[in-house]
Amino acid sequence: MKRRTPSGFTLVEFLVALVVGMLIVLAAIAAMLGTRSTAMTGDDVNTLNQSSALAFRLLGQQIRQAGYIPIDPTEPLYYFSTSADRGTNLTAEPAFFAIKGVESADGSNDKLKLGYAPNPDYFKDCLGQEPGRASGGEYDRADPEAWGNARLITSEFSVSNYTLRCQGSGNATPQPVIDGVERFDVMYGVSATSGNRQVAGYVKADDVGAGFRDVRTVRICLQLVGTSRSSPAGNHVDCDGVARTSSDGRLRRVYTAVFSLRNDLGAL
Repeated sequence: MKRRTPSGFTLVEFLVALVVGMLIVLAAIAAMLGTRSTAMTGDDVNTLNQSSALAFRLLGQQIRQAGYIPIDPTEPLYYFSTSADRGTNLTAEPAFFAIKGVESADGSNDKLKLGYAPNPDYFKDCLGQEPGRASGGEYDRADPEAWGNARLITSEFSVSNYTLRCQGSGNATPQPVIDGVERFDVMYGVSATSGNRQVAGYVKADDVGAGFRDVRTVRICLQLVGTSRSSPAGNHVDCDGVARTSSDGRLRRVYTAVFSLRNDLGAL
């Protein structure tokens, strides 16, 4: 009887199989990491788009309302005027205003403050708060001119610790609006002459002059940054139109919107 010789893999065959298996595993890992990176980048894009939409919705609402003054038929024009004898009943803002701005010292995050008079249909600041009374108690909606009523609603936007915040009329501490803000840049569209609604150009807050009475539009630029580090390219164009490159792997997007002041005081 002929004896059978045991069969099996040789060392070379085993090594070849091991290498092929490792290549398949590495390819699978690379595909998984690529898919994960793409998914994280997509999440960042969605988050930044939603954050910018939320910020512009709130900013636009407040900017369009800025400068609103109720008509009083017993006065020549309006009963909320900037003259000293028609106060706002607010210690912090004794004179009525529509818009104020502060330019950042390092060219990063500006400040924007908006003011308008309450009215029966709209009584809330950027945080959804209603104005109070100088003497305490609730605002008298039935009689806007009642003694002690706060005659000015204010909303101040600024950035702290990469968070856009707003300080309303009824709170002492700014509250967060959106996160991931690297830059909050505000430019002001001004008219060439008082009473003219046509925008002659956009300037920084320091160059507005005339107590911001010639501001007709406001241009907001937001530079937002994602949380993941899955974007190796790191290329973006900042609010000044300058191409930038970052090496931290975080996605950056720049969003710009222009809002018109419907109640700007200088055009009256």
